[in-house]
Amino acid sequence: MTEPAPPARSSKRARLCSIENANRIATKVAEHVQSDTAVVKTGNPLQPFRVVLASKAAPGRTVSRVLTCNDDDP
Repeated sequence: MTEPAPPARSSKRARLCSIENANRIATKVAEHVQSDTAVVKTGNPLQPFRVVLASKAAPGRTVSRVLTCNDDDP
């Protein structure tokens, strides 16, 4: 018996699952927590990217990083 084909993804899910969206979220999280973030690959087609703190990112899975800069420090 063969497995059924996975359902087609909607255009909305495609936007939510995109690397562009992951980078946008990583920037917002970095600004909120005042710490560097990273976008990592998950291997899950329903959530191909995840935003994590850069210190917790596995080097082999890191796709991009957002570095914070505090210009307010003297």
